Amino acid sequence: MLFSPEKGYNGSLYANLLITINELLLLLAGIMFLGFIGEIAFRKKKIPDMLLLLLIGVAIHYTGIIPEVYLSIMKELLGFVGTVALILIVFGGLLKLDLKKFGKSVPRGIVMALTDLVFVIGISTPIFYYILKIPLLDSLLLSAVLSETSVTFIVPLLSRVNLTEKVKHTVEVETIMNSVMNIIVVLLILSVMNHQLTLAGMTAYLFGSISEALILGGVIGIVWLIVLRQALTPHYYIATIAVLFALWGLSDYIGASAVLTVFVFSIIIANSLPISKILKVSGIVDNQSLSYFNQEITFFVMTLFYVYIGILVNIFDYGGILVALLLVLILVAIRFLQVSIIQSVTKWFNKDTILVSSLIQRGSTVIVLAGILLSADPSVFKLFGNILFYVVIFTIFTGSLLFSLVSRKYSPPSTITNAMKPEEAAAQK
Repeated sequence: MLFSPEKGYNGSLYANLLITINELLLLLAGIMFLGFIGEIAFRKKKIPDMLLLLLIGVAIHYTGIIPEVYLSIMKELLGFVGTVALILIVFGGLLKLDLKKFGKSVPRGIVMALTDLVFVIGISTPIFYYILKIPLLDSLLLSAVLSETSVTFIVPLLSRVNLTEKVKHTVEVETIMNSVMNIIVVLLILSVMNHQLTLAGMTAYLFGSISEALILGGVIGIVWLIVLRQALTPHYYIATIAVLFALWGLSDYIGASAVLTVFVFSIIIANSLPISKILKVSGIVDNQSLSYFNQEITFFVMTLFYVYIGILVNIFDYGGILVALLLVLILVAIRFLQVSIIQSVTKWFNKDTILVSSLIQRGSTVIVLAGILLSADPSVFKLFGNILFYVVIFTIFTGSLLFSLVSRKYSPPSTITNAMKPEEAAAQK
């Protein structure tokens, strides 16, 4: 029992683990209010809310203003909150993938997202294994976690410069799909690590887990789409989130890949219109309401995560800082290599190649996956938690600096629009 309605209970060591309902409410209110402050700071001063909340967590750690019992409660909830965060990131990301808006940029963005993973994992894993002497599976896991390109930081930067729609939409799709693919790959690696399988056993496990996920997610997705198109209830978004939670739990119980099941289900719901035409089902699914509700839940969940990861960080881990700096240099080199190779083959970016190469920021997905590592294997988090924190911080500053330097030759969108004739500006919009 973690909660007690009675205040001032004492007398045993077990009693010290109790927390009153009033104290729990104050803790939750404080976390939500911190998220609100972070959002204000972002809107008013352009300070990234994630960065501010992480630093607030660090401040809480070193000032000790939150009693240890509260931190213990938060740690107990971290695994559950982390799972909810992963579900919301996958579902919310796919809801943002507007096929009508992005058009032909969708396959380009997906290719970029895939190559993000391939280049980072393919290059950094041998470096971790052979040079830093990190065990192979741990090296693979760390590389996969670091393969994110953060939609939170990159998309706002794109709005500051005048880019062609194709380039802008390609990078937007890349960041959306990257987070989803990043989560899928990391959780598959964690599953393999937890099952301690041979190569043959690992292949059989992955095949079974993936195939079951595809079937389960596809069948439930189509069934739920039919239900949504016929139900005509104003609160279907709540039921949809409930189905997502149930799918994750059921998939995990039967041994299917939970995140892949949610991924398949989310694709079907996010593309309800074309799929409904194929199934010849009438009715409308309002993805805008689904996306809004998803964002509201994500706001609280991510606030909790950012603050708590900040609390756990040791900012005086100088060895971790040096390793993080090395990793940032490696990630910058990989990004420039990746984009230059894709440009040489496809000619997608042309004069914008260096600008796209500068977008190296890591963010929310890395932080959530760090929390998942803490919940799944505290020893792995102990080794890499500080490093992941500093990589996120350093890539945010390095990416922003690179972008600032490269983008000087670009005109702001407003300048370009104002210089146009009225009919040209309207056409540009």
